[in-house]
Amino acid sequence: SAYCAAAAALLFYSVAGLLVNAFVVTTIPSASSSSSSHIVLNAKVIRVCQSPGCRDDGAQSTLDSLTALAAPGCQVRKGGCVSGCGSGPVVEILPDGEDVMTISSIKRKKVKGDALISLLDELSDEETDISSSMRQRLIMGYEQALEAKAAYEAKDYQAAIQSYEDAIQIARNPAMALEEARASVGGDNYDSIKGVNWLVDSFRNSCRARLAMKDIDGARRDAFAATVFSQNTDADALMCLAEVCQASKDTMGELQATKAAIAQYQRLEDEYSKPMPGKDAVARAEAAKIKSNASTVKRELGFRIVKLERELKASS
Repeated sequence: SAYCAAAAALLFYSVAGLLVNAFVVTTIPSASSSSSSHIVLNAKVIRVCQSPGCRDDGAQSTLDSLTALAAPGCQVRKGGCVSGCGSGPVVEILPDGEDVMTISSIKRKKVKGDALISLLDELSDEETDISSSMRQRLIMGYEQALEAKAAYEAKDYQAAIQSYEDAIQIARNPAMALEEARASVGGDNYDSIKGVNWLVDSFRNSCRARLAMKDIDGARRDAFAATVFSQNTDADALMCLAEVCQASKDTMGELQATKAAIAQYQRLEDEYSKPMPGKDAVARAEAAKIKSNASTVKRELGFRIVKLERELKASS
């Protein structure tokens, strides 16, 4: 399909920002007028313990959920052990916005399920957050995406596709409204990609589920959406596009998408090669793992590019 080549070619021009606008809600709905118990209205840093015990208790899921759902003004980060072993996942809330433990910091234990939803409500500031109805839709869609992911990992691709469609339909607009509100509060330093990673992941998995079901057109739409929502910075989203091009026998499109993916893996390798002063051993080990994986995948894709270039030369 010539469409794959055209879509991949767009990656080399700065049009992603324009395309994202087609998905973004341009106005932030008014916040809910209902009151709730806000324990930390000025909270800026939310740290989720990533010790082995808390990870066994589901800390990664809690970290992902807070990253996707936390109100504007809350910076969600990985944290170290805060001596809450056996009661994880443990979340530390720093009300003064400093990323250092103080006597005013608050610790919450077993932050998952209903306790997680309760914490999200308490962190919400009605002056800056999206409306309560939008937040309910966002949470509903996010939970639907988790169910879809479970179906995808179980290779129940038809169920995964349907669940992802439902999740995206329900939560896409609230998710983008939340990102706009976060950016308004966070300013130029706010990472607008991180908060919608779950949407990018949803589109990627839906794409590959559709490929498994031989739905090339649907996979193409999902792959392109993944690149748009990641603003062309997610290497695996770019690889989804390359896989779609391969399935549709579009060698030029696959070549361009693969080259774009390599560029992002190179960016990751460079980023995680930098010194990490003040970081603990866990963070350093994670950075080394990301760097190693990026280097390995980049090398493998290099071989693929050589093969594709040979195919194009032979067919010209």
